[in-house]
Amino acid sequence: MATSHRYSKGALLAGYLALLGAVVAAHRTPATGYELSIYRATPLAFWAGVAVALLAGVAVAFAVDRRSRVHGGALLLLASAMLSVMALPILRGYAFYGAGDSLSHLGWASEIAAGRLSALNLLYPGIHVTSVATARVAGVPLRLALLYVALVVFPVVFTLFVPLLVQFVGDTRRAFALGVFAAVCFLPLNNIALYPVPHPASQAILFFPVVAYLAFAYAVRYARGRADGADAPLRVGAHRLTGIGALLALASSALVLVHPQQALNAALFLAAVAGVQLVARRVRPERALAGQRALALQAGVLAAAFAVWSPRFQRVQGATLATVIDLVRAGPTAGEVVGSKSVSLTAIGGSLPVLFVKLFGVAAVLSLLAGVLLLRGTTGRFDRETNALVRAFGVGLVPLFGVFLVVLAASSGDMYFRYEGFIMALVAVLGAAALARGVRALGGVASRPTATVAVVVLVLACLPVAVMGMHSSPYMYQPSKEVPNSYVTGYSMGFEHRAPGVEWLGLRGGPQRYVDVHYGTEYSLNELDFPGYKYGIVPPGVFRAGNYSDAFDGPKYLSTTSAGYETEVGLYRGYRYPSRGYWRLTTTPGVNRVVAGGGFRLYYVANETQGA
Repeated sequence: MATSHRYSKGALLAGYLALLGAVVAAHRTPATGYELSIYRATPLAFWAGVAVALLAGVAVAFAVDRRSRVHGGALLLLASAMLSVMALPILRGYAFYGAGDSLSHLGWASEIAAGRLSALNLLYPGIHVTSVATARVAGVPLRLALLYVALVVFPVVFTLFVPLLVQFVGDTRRAFALGVFAAVCFLPLNNIALYPVPHPASQAILFFPVVAYLAFAYAVRYARGRADGADAPLRVGAHRLTGIGALLALASSALVLVHPQQALNAALFLAAVAGVQLVARRVRPERALAGQRALALQAGVLAAAFAVWSPRFQRVQGATLATVIDLVRAGPTAGEVVGSKSVSLTAIGGSLPVLFVKLFGVAAVLSLLAGVLLLRGTTGRFDRETNALVRAFGVGLVPLFGVFLVVLAASSGDMYFRYEGFIMALVAVLGAAALARGVRALGGVASRPTATVAVVVLVLACLPVAVMGMHSSPYMYQPSKEVPNSYVTGYSMGFEHRAPGVEWLGLRGGPQRYVDVHYGTEYSLNELDFPGYKYGIVPPGVFRAGNYSDAFDGPKYLSTTSAGYETEVGLYRGYRYPSRGYWRLTTTPGVNRVVAGGGFRLYYVANETQGA
């Protein structure tokens, strides 16, 4: 036994040293320009070190007694290795990470930091205020503080609280360890509508397990106390329950400030659980659900916080109205949208089934396990308290699935993938709990070592899939979301020296995000009236032909980046914007390059341009 313990410590030491070497290797090779794939551009030494750390962490975590410090060290190693992959853009020295909405959030944060925008006038100021405070306390640039919040703070919170929830439901020897595994797969981040970038909806979903854990701690501790006797709530401690309730109310209110839409989802979850508790008390008072502390008040607090904060903003009313309109009118169905995307994917050499496995393979495995757990819990196959918890989770999922189906029917862009991500935060808990109970059941049929080996193999098979799906890359037919500093500088220089009134064009979108960074998002949205702000897009046919004189009735600015070139020509094989269009920008008379450097190009297209 002592020899085995020594081997475990040696494996952990090797794992930690490998992880340290991986982090140093990544930090010492910073990005020097735009990288289409963060995986390919990161040194092999990093991936080798992370692989050794994951192997050591998983093997030791499931080989030693869970009460030992070695077990805790193994789980910490596993979590640290996966979090280092999450924080890779920071380790690689990216100037910023998040090429879409994240740039607009940087613009809002800049306005708050400069005192030009009150946080009370922003719909979701949570990550912005946190980033401003982080920048001032840590003495780092605001853009870097946003990355710390998005890629470190919220992922760490998610990694801490998912295992605690799994322990509640799984309640077996390996429940917490499997909860860590489920957490570090980061299932909610699907890279379709939720991303590991500064993006309030994504951060709110990663924060939701805090609310869920406090809610069940508030309800279940009371129930377990009552099971011991009439005076047990006093032994649990009324002040502790009150403290948990206060923390729950505070966390719920914080969730509203991070993202109200996700807070409303959390309110639906809590309200559904509170409803089934109320029904159980009236219909089946002997059931464990009836003995839980009621969550009705806490659901009401969250709903009230949402009602006080959100209706003040026109955007909330507009989003609700848009969903209703999409439901009523005949628009493209989800199947039609998927069919259209499938055609594009096939044209560039991809496959929809393969992409599904890459994006949702681990989620599908845990979803299947979660379904088995819900079925067994609903039919009363577990002990009294576990049945109650599983049923509460199941009932809480019902309104979330209902809203998901409504949004899916409304065909509101990719919004339904946000609901899928929120649901996955709960599925991760249920799936890991099911796996924990399955391991215990397997140990009763086969030997315990056999059960341990089986779960280690499953975990080690899932982790690489989770790693490769964590960041956008050509692996999933998406470009990296890196934003080199030269792009921000190039756009800013162009904005400062542009001719007034001349519209600005881009290939897949206007200059909106960089306008937001330069001028401030709130100012850009409401006061600036920048020409071509959102909709200045060069049609693919015009770009291919280079015949701008027939397409435009006046002079235009046209900006391109190395990221756009590598994406359109390299990744998408010129499907919309081929290489000849880029070449014709340099040969067409009347198209003049006015700013260049660091992968950024700005052209002035005069109105006397002739076709090539």
